[in-house]
Amino acid sequence: MREKAPKDLPAAVAKGMRLFNRRRYLSAQQMWEASWREAPAEDRAFLEALVQLAAALHLRTRRGATRGAEHLLAQALATMEDQRPGRHGVDVDALLADFGSWHDWLRETRRPHRLLDALRIPRLR
Repeated sequence: MREKAPKDLPAAVAKGMRLFNRRRYLSAQQMWEASWREAPAEDRAFLEALVQLAAALHLRTRRGATRGAEHLLAQALATMEDQRPGRHGVDVDALLADFGSWHDWLRETRRPHRLLDALRIPRLR
């Protein structure tokens, strides 16, 4: 089921964060994508990075597509650099630190591992 984004951008970001932190990466991705379509220009890069982050986690955890996940995660992290220290309730500094470390681990392990992935994937704050 496709998530419907609230009209209020901070509320949509918060709802997507709740979905993401419940490991509902595809739903979070769809929530942020819907918001991205209607967002002002100054918020689009931020939302696109959230979409890429959720898509990366979906690829890794549901499809085992490590290479695609690595690529999307690298793009999301690069875009988030310009969003520091935070935006719309997301601690971007923490996101970059946490997911930067997870990205390094992902490159080292290469192969998906359900239990280790579940234990190591950071949450958004």
